[in-house]
Amino acid sequence: MINLPGRPFRLHLPHQVLACFLLPDGWAVAIDDPEYGLTSAAPDPAELVRGYGGGRLEWPEHDPTHQQGGQHT
Repeated sequence: MINLPGRPFRLHLPHQVLACFLLPDGWAVAIDDPEYGLTSAAPDPAELVRGYGGGRLEWPEHDPTHQQGGQHT
């Protein structure tokens, strides 16, 4: 995973997996294109999942506060 400025997680979509991070203020950011620095953001991870039309969040196993959220496909 890329070095991210917040708590990292992955967003699993039907045909791709995006690196994401959660900022301290709760905003969730997905890295759509790391080469060009394109990102998408939402007020929370569930809204980020909803914005992509569904998906599954994966939080790192080593994070003691890991959780699942959003819509599952």
